[in-house]
Amino acid sequence: MNPQQRAPGWNVRCLKCGFTEEWGKYGIRRWAAGKSYTIGWCSRCRWLRCHVIEKGG
Repeated sequence: MNPQQRAPGWNVRCLKCGFTEEWGKYGIRRWAAGKSYTIGWCSRCRWLRCHVIEKGG
């Protein structure tokens, strides 16, 4: 299953640098509403950061 099928339209964004990528690489999120926050590794900052999971455009 590719990332788009696991979380269609959902993105994860670093709150520090703004780097955005598909949430499907990390988890599954379907039929959800609103925003969710998580702590994880940022590919751009190369550090643990707070991320927001939000519906992409």
